[in-house]
Amino acid sequence: MEDKSVCFQFDTIEVWPAAFAVNRDGERLNLEPKAIRVLLHLIHHRDRVVTKDELVETVWEGAAVTDNAITRVVAQLRRELGDDPRAAKYIETAPTLGYRFVGTLREARKEEAAPVAGGRKWWYWAAAGVAVVAVGGWLWLWPGRPATVENAAAVEVAQITTTSGLDARPSWGPDGRGFVYCSNKSGRFELYRRQAGTEAAEVALTNDGQQNIQPAWSPDGKWIAYHSVVGRGIWVIPAAGGAARRLTNFGATPAWAPDSGSVAFALAEPKSLAPFDAGGAGTIWTAALEGGALRQVTMQGTPRGVHTAPSWSRDGKQIVFTAMARDSGIHVLDLATGKIRPLVGVGVDIPRQPGTYVSRVWDPVFGPEDRKVYFSAAGEKGTHAIWEVAAEGGKPRRLYATTGDTPAGLSLSRDGRRLLFARLRNVSQLWKVGAEGTARPVFQEEVLRAYVPSFSPDGKWMAFAVETQGRNRTFWMMPAEGGAAMAVANDAGQKEGGTSWTTEGELLYNAVEGGEVEFRAFDPRTRKTRVIHKRSTLGLFHPVLLPNGKDLLSSCSMPFNVCVGPVEAVQPKQITFERDGATFAFGDRKGEWIGFQVRRGDYDQIGVVRKDGTGMKVLGHEPEWQWAHSFSGDGRRIAYASFRAGVWTLWWVDRETGERKQLTRETGFGPFVRSPAWRPGTEEIAYESFQVRGNVYQLELVK
Repeated sequence: MEDKSVCFQFDTIEVWPAAFAVNRDGERLNLEPKAIRVLLHLIHHRDRVVTKDELVETVWEGAAVTDNAITRVVAQLRRELGDDPRAAKYIETAPTLGYRFVGTLREARKEEAAPVAGGRKWWYWAAAGVAVVAVGGWLWLWPGRPATVENAAAVEVAQITTTSGLDARPSWGPDGRGFVYCSNKSGRFELYRRQAGTEAAEVALTNDGQQNIQPAWSPDGKWIAYHSVVGRGIWVIPAAGGAARRLTNFGATPAWAPDSGSVAFALAEPKSLAPFDAGGAGTIWTAALEGGALRQVTMQGTPRGVHTAPSWSRDGKQIVFTAMARDSGIHVLDLATGKIRPLVGVGVDIPRQPGTYVSRVWDPVFGPEDRKVYFSAAGEKGTHAIWEVAAEGGKPRRLYATTGDTPAGLSLSRDGRRLLFARLRNVSQLWKVGAEGTARPVFQEEVLRAYVPSFSPDGKWMAFAVETQGRNRTFWMMPAEGGAAMAVANDAGQKEGGTSWTTEGELLYNAVEGGEVEFRAFDPRTRKTRVIHKRSTLGLFHPVLLPNGKDLLSSCSMPFNVCVGPVEAVQPKQITFERDGATFAFGDRKGEWIGFQVRRGDYDQIGVVRKDGTGMKVLGHEPEWQWAHSFSGDGRRIAYASFRAGVWTLWWVDRETGERKQLTRETGFGPFVRSPAWRPGTEEIAYESFQVRGNVYQLELVK
């Protein structure tokens, strides 16, 4: 039996076997249970090499798993421990055999070991986490560490729901005892009402398969407003249950006025439940409960970004909302005057999140007497957090922080003492699908995003972008058939856009520093990087080099349209002239055709045009969003992701005949598949498979 008081220590790392926890510098590491079991087994048998077969037998209990599964877990361990496989300090690889723990280890008793961050609450959360794992059976979902609480006098946190999928967007009822939330436990998102107790029975409010999300309970207790992904717009249903009715035919994220007579909502409708996936252009509107009279209360561009997640002040005079942009912010609208004032800004009042292209803030809500605003956003050192700030402005204070999860969908009880929220966890992987429709994973490490894949001309290598917690975005590479992945672009500069390949097999990418962008080429044979050109970023959006390494493809002008020209030119030549814009351009391997995303009505469609600007046509058809990413080797077909009736699937379309073929068969809202990339000489397509999982939590603010 494991000694409950023992702690293994090496450098600044502590391993607590009985509590099933690993800390570094006093903070719990983001490790899945299998990774902790692997580490413990290596430590216990540190006098020898542990074979992969032995790890399968002990950690995976003899299940049929591939070497890739073991490699993924070991890679996660190394990443979180700060180890380098090329100069191992802790876990050494024995080629073709297995692994060995080589760190300098000290065994300490509980009373001798350094204190663990969080004090007594750490032990409570370790026990609570294990209990949730045992009941739910989804071991790998548990984040393996307690929530980090910083800069607050005192908070108490408890997990309320335990679904293995996603429970999200909770909203308190007026009595502070019951709440409503959305869940995909049935396979599609429906609304549920329950009491706050963790064992309380619940009532299904909807069961129509329309992917119902973002519920909001009216202050008078009579109504639930929500967004229907399939039905579009804002709907309302009696809180006691009954028939739903449509309030508006567009919009999402509804919030009730204090008198329950109207609803504020955002124009932008979500395409998934990823925290960063707010949708296109957006403004804030209000609609009357009776009669549905509509009023637009913010204007596009004032402030800059997608306006979303509105919430009323308790006196009904103000609306607080988020403006999603490169660096997002929270703003307060005075309904009487129409004036908008900034309250919180990313990079000014709170940290900019490393490792992500866009730093976001979410779901602001007013506190009692309208003196405070609570919101969720990035924290320091790669964390995400719940914050509070004085409603008149000032320095925000962090109340609660997590590593790996994102707190979102805040709802404050009427007495101001309890916040409901969902802790969301991203699971982003790369998969491949062939002509026969069989899909399989090829990259399964735990990262925030693994996306925009591209293949070398000979089809042997696959490059892709990776965002990891607390680190800058970079590009990785791995064998196209699967195997170990390696970072290939750890050089300076913020990596933006996607990648392309020269006909000689060099990987082309760009890095931005300040107002300049460097276009670089990486040779996987020599592992050397060269700079092709350096220029100003002014007027360029999503730039990428064409395979000749000489021409720059980008969106430029206003509104954005597709432009192409020599990389050294002051401004590339505009070749599309779309009134609503043309963005996210990509080229075929021969440098003859350009594909791009173009708006038609309410939907994004696929456009194609020759490099010289001739032959322009739109391939899409409503009602669906189509986000294309790559051409087939012969330049005839385009692989794209389609969002229709609340579900993302992958397709290809022939640019000449219009023939289409569906490649994947997803069925639910919330996850997505995107950025499909064609492997040269094959019918294989690599793509990002992204899921969101999480549960509802309650944070009690101790006054």
